Amino acid sequence: MHFSKEWPLSLSIARFAGLAALLLLAGCGTPKPAALVERPPDARFVANLPDGPITPPAEPAEAAAALADAEAQSKASSDAATQLAVWQRAAAAGSPEGRFRYATMLSFGAAGPDKVGAGFDMLLDLAKKGHGQAAMSLWRLSRMSNSANLNQHAPYWFNIARRSGDAMAVEVYDKLLADHRTKGELPPGSGTGDYFDSAITFSQPLAGSHEGVPLEYKVVGVLYPGWKQVTQSLIQRDGKSFDVLELENVEGQRVKIYFDITAWMGVPGM
Repeated sequence: MHFSKEWPLSLSIARFAGLAALLLLAGCGTPKPAALVERPPDARFVANLPDGPITPPAEPAEAAAALADAEAQSKASSDAATQLAVWQRAAAAGSPEGRFRYATMLSFGAAGPDKVGAGFDMLLDLAKKGHGQAAMSLWRLSRMSNSANLNQHAPYWFNIARRSGDAMAVEVYDKLLADHRTKGELPPGSGTGDYFDSAITFSQPLAGSHEGVPLEYKVVGVLYPGWKQVTQSLIQRDGKSFDVLELENVEGQRVKIYFDITAWMGVPGM
């Protein structure tokens, strides 16, 4: 599966990061649900990562010299061929950063159109291992796709990028949620819903589940349009009550969204 787009070969990594930020800010509005073509889930796009915070792949010591050389030469030269060569060497040395930079250039056609798919495959492999920037790249590619099925990948990779600690993903998602709440598209409250310590909490007084659960479903509809709920669990943790909804899209990708419901459900036995 190839995602291609014509870009100047001299496009720098820094410019790519800036472009991704602009695309994220421009494209994070609630998308209109599109007609989906149901098909068997494709396990290639599913990352078997733990819930909660994700530890990105570490830079091996043996790749340090190749990575440092690539960074130095990349700053010294804007020549696409030179940058492609040095990042390829860093990638071959086992550097996740080198692999990401090299894959990014391939995905933009720096080595020709026949290598674009290879770049995507490398980004996919990195994202499935918890590389935040690679996950953000897949978010962008998913948003740009003309396929409604692939558009549903976007929230999945965005979720992984945030949980991997990608600074851009974390910052922009906070702004996105604040904007949704200001406009009344999400109920007033706080939290991102990515894990227990960042669970979404509604600030308005609620009398119980008959008022709280519909608000949870409203949040799901805004943040994960077109996804279906597969499980719902009530979990007691650290003296609080949490509602954890597991969602799935047409590709079989799953995310969990966490709600702190202590204020309107309480904790049994207390």
